[in-house]
Order: sequence, then C-alpha cells, then structure tokens
Amino acid sequence: MRELFLVSSESTDSSLVFRSTADPSEAAEQFFLAVDENLRAVLLGQAPPNPEPGEDPALAPEPEVRTPVIPPTEPRPARVETDPRISAPMTMRPREIQDRVRAGATAAELAEEMGVTEARVEPFAYAVLLERAQVAETAKRAHPVRDDGPARLTLWEVLATAFTARGNDLSQATWDAYRDASGQWVIQVSWQAGHTQNVAEWTFQNHATSSPTAVARNAVAAELTDPDFVQPVRSLSSVGGSGIRYVEEFGDEEEPEESVTAPEEDELREPEPEQAPVKRRRKAVTPHWEDVLLGVRTNTKRPKN
Repeated sequence: MRELFLVSSESTDSSLVFRSTADPSEAAEQFFLAVDENLRAVLLGQAPPNPEPGEDPALAPEPEVRTPVIPPTEPRPARVETDPRISAPMTMRPREIQDRVRAGATAAELAEEMGVTEARVEPFAYAVLLERAQVAETAKRAHPVRDDGPARLTLWEVLATAFTARGNDLSQATWDAYRDASGQWVIQVSWQAGHTQNVAEWTFQNHATSSPTAVARNAVAAELTDPDFVQPVRSLSSVGGSGIRYVEEFGDEEEPEESVTAPEEDELREPEPEQAPVKRRRKAVTPHWEDVLLGVRTNTKRPKN
C-alpha cells in the first residue's frame, strides 16, 4: 500500500491534499480527496449516510445471530462496560490536532485533554510525527552558527566531540523537532546525565542555496557548540583576612583548606638592597728571574677560571 502525506497548507474543511513524499522541497505527486459526509462518518467510526450504489446496508442480508446456549447451572458472564472515551465526541478538529502536534504536543496529551482514547488521535498525528522526525534527522547535517560564522563540521560531529569530552554518549540522546509560535523549526536534543535531564535547542534554518544551519537557542546548546568551551579545570586561590585559604572551583562550592602558618619575624623584614658588584683591577704579574735570563715572554693575561 502506498503511503501519502497530508499537505496542511493546501487542505481545507471540504477537501484534503496529499503528497507522495513528506519533504515539501522534493517534487512529488499530489492527490485530492473531497471531505464529504461519508468520510466524516468513517473518521468518527459511524456508518456512512450515503453509501455507494450497490452497497446499501438495507439491502445487505442480515447476519445470522446465534445465541450461545449456557447451561442453567453455570453463571452468566458479567456485562462488559465499554470505555466512554471510545464514543466521546472529539472537541478538536483534525487541522487543530495536527497544528498542536507540530508544535510539540503528543497524541497521548491531546487524547487526555479531549477525554478520548489515544487511538482516535493517532491517525491525525501520524503524518505530522513523521514530518518532525524527518526534520530532526535533517538537522544532524546542519552546521552550527558561531560568532565567526557557520562551523565546518556538522551539528552531529560537533556534538559527538562535545559529548565525548564530557563523558557522555551522543547515541543515547533523543532528537526531536517542533515548530514554535513564529513558525520556525526548533531542534531539541535531550539526554540524561546522572540524575539531571539536559535539553539543548537550536533554531533550524534550511536554506535553498546553501547548507542548513542551526543557531543555539539556550545556554546548553551554546556551550556544546562553542569551540572555546572546555571542562572547568581552573582553580583560583586566595588568602582571607582570617588566614584561611580557599580554593574556588568552577561549578563547585568553596571549601576551606588548612590554615596557613604565621610568617616568622625574619620573613617580615624588608630585604636589604643588593650591593653593586665591585670591579677589581687586574694585578701586574712580575716575571721570574729565570724568564728574564732565558728571554721568555711573560704571559700577562689573566688566567681563565
């Protein structure tokens, strides 16, 4: 069976338009479906008021109903109560359901809000959920935008490096996409680190003439895509007035270390000024009498150390 995707922007209350692909940028076949009373009845789980010729339910033979014979000694089974959510009316139109799902809502949330079963909402939400998944997958190949422009690596490659540096696994993160109130697609990456649930969000922009880009929307996303952001390893130390030294770690609380011993009296004295070196005159070397008699020239140069 061939799968079709609803084109919400071209559909109306009286007609629906479908495409053969979910990506609006790709060329695809379009299909038109008129919304009449029969279609509305089928979607609501009711019998069509105007059946096709030859399908008149009044002319169809009635099915044979056989009543099971229950022995008198056995108790009759209790009557099964039907779920009222199955027959409860839908308070949202299909277009509203799809808009809510595209904005990030789930079928379970909308079903609980309307008081109906989730199975009655899933047919309207299915195509939009596929659209969200496809946008999130495309965003992995987007280039995160930094202060100096788009990065050379893709968003997936940058996050893989950042996650590894922090001891996390990007393959365990969940990717999703939704549209905000302004109509822009937002990429959401969430993961669990210890007991903390982390969520990073980027604004996804799919350009027609260049590669897609992703702009950070919150601080978590900005830190992950910042090339200068590293793990907090620096420490600052200072001596307080009470003689206690503190070590300050980024992200950790200040903890006092052991007290610094009081300096000795000699250490408090100012150092004496250094004296300039005194140049010594070279002493004349008196030749020995043997050198004079033998005519040997005396070496008057200063011997090297």
